[in-house]
Amino acid sequence: MIGTGLQQAFEGVDFLPAQICTLRDGVALVADVYRPRGQGPWPVLLMRQPYGRDIASTVVYAHPTWWARRGFMVVIQDVRGRGDSAGSFYAFRNEIEDGYDSVQWAAALPSSNGRVGMYGFSYQASTQLLAALGRPPALRALAPHMTAFDLYSGWFYRQGVLQLSTTMAWANQMLREDARRLGSPAYAALEESYLATGRLSTQFPLRDAQPLVAEGLPAYARDWLRHPTYDAYWQEFDLLRRVAELNLPMFHLSGWYDLYLRGSVDGYVAMARTHPNQVLLAGPWVHLPWGNLVGGADLGPAAIPDVDERMARWFHHWLDAETPAGAPPEQGCRYFVLGENQWRQSSSWPPAGGATQIWYLQSDGRANSRFGDGRLALEGASGPDDLFNYDPEVPVQAPGGNLGGSAGFGPHDLAAQQQSLNLLVYTSPPQTAPLVVAGTPSVRLHVTSSASHTLWVVRLSRVTPEGRAQFLSLGACPMDPDSRGLVDVKLDPIAVRFAAGDRIRIDVASSAFPLLVRHPNTPADPTSLASPAEFRRALQLVYHHGAKPSQLHLPVIPA
Repeated sequence: MIGTGLQQAFEGVDFLPAQICTLRDGVALVADVYRPRGQGPWPVLLMRQPYGRDIASTVVYAHPTWWARRGFMVVIQDVRGRGDSAGSFYAFRNEIEDGYDSVQWAAALPSSNGRVGMYGFSYQASTQLLAALGRPPALRALAPHMTAFDLYSGWFYRQGVLQLSTTMAWANQMLREDARRLGSPAYAALEESYLATGRLSTQFPLRDAQPLVAEGLPAYARDWLRHPTYDAYWQEFDLLRRVAELNLPMFHLSGWYDLYLRGSVDGYVAMARTHPNQVLLAGPWVHLPWGNLVGGADLGPAAIPDVDERMARWFHHWLDAETPAGAPPEQGCRYFVLGENQWRQSSSWPPAGGATQIWYLQSDGRANSRFGDGRLALEGASGPDDLFNYDPEVPVQAPGGNLGGSAGFGPHDLAAQQQSLNLLVYTSPPQTAPLVVAGTPSVRLHVTSSASHTLWVVRLSRVTPEGRAQFLSLGACPMDPDSRGLVDVKLDPIAVRFAAGDRIRIDVASSAFPLLVRHPNTPADPTSLASPAEFRRALQLVYHHGAKPSQLHLPVIPA
């Protein structure tokens, strides 16, 4: 933690280290306070986070001293059981009451004006939303960035499919600190697997992956893996069901290549339906860091973030006075259009005035790879079926590949992966005029499989005249006998401009490893398999004739 020797080192800023907030159950939480020098009173910005308060999410935000010099008292607090705070940590579980008590404590600090805003991304965003459920009177505004209102559908599972690499790696990261605090013998193993997370994703059974479920450790990782369906466990953490209780102005932020994108956008859309003063900044970024160089692509100077400046103006509007004057400095939705590499403004997401453009899958029976004859056409479905073999032991990789167990994400070039015969590729003719897609694409597939249960994965890409297939969006949908040969694959939200000469492409597979857990082609929960011997191969067929017209649906807006 930051030493007391720095107490006078920050120009224009008073630093008060290790301030104690005693919760209603007697547990002491520790926070560092940064405030402007002078009389005040100052509005308060509170961040509650589990990674060590000295970090203060400076991987994406300015240091607290920057915020203090712009007129805020900044409080960075270690949540229960993390950093120097007492108690035991269980992810998400204690943050409602702890958040309430922490907000009220921060509002009562000397030189506070009694009004509190909260900011932060990822877990630090969840602590905001959960604190807001408790309705602390001093809490006036939130900035929840890159998080999920529904942890099941927006964080850990995608259409019921485990987001494998992020779940395992984050579980290891958090349990590593728990083990260190507890003096657990599992610490050494967690330290080793922290540097080699690929071993976690290839263990059998995954639900008993060591050292994540080692004796004596908190049970949250085990619980995430052992609740593969939306049940009472996940209802506890589903804030989409409780948006009526979250009546606060919010500055939402999402990234087109953030793995929690759907959770962020779903939260904004749900809040905007019922509450005023909801703002969304939809940028082109991965989870971290935020910038113009993403996934091997340079998205131009407009992609360089100015989030801090925008948030500072917005928070001053909501926190400086008891009754804010005038219109908020941010309104509606500001979204980055890939391909155009510029920002656009709309009153909502998705932008109003759009229409659905339908592209039909076609081929002469061999759409395998980008060298095949798969086509996207506007005039209608045609051709026989296409087929490929899905072998869980030889999966198609995540869009950015398999990086030692982590899934690469971003506007990667998929052209090399699209050489594989174990997927189907459908490409449109070159665009004769610009086409802008903004919203949630979807793909309706008429299918059959030699397996009764399997998975379908679709990726959307923009093919430039030079042949680069820029990854844009991904979706996955399980299939079981109740699907009756029809799967609707909802892709992640996106905004992209296809220029004249660009082509639209989708590829269809049954895996995206290690981003998604490998489906075994059986009814079994993938995390329960005792060994790879329980995997089954499947022959996958996609139909696109007149009676079974497989389609790509694109939400288009004026170019």
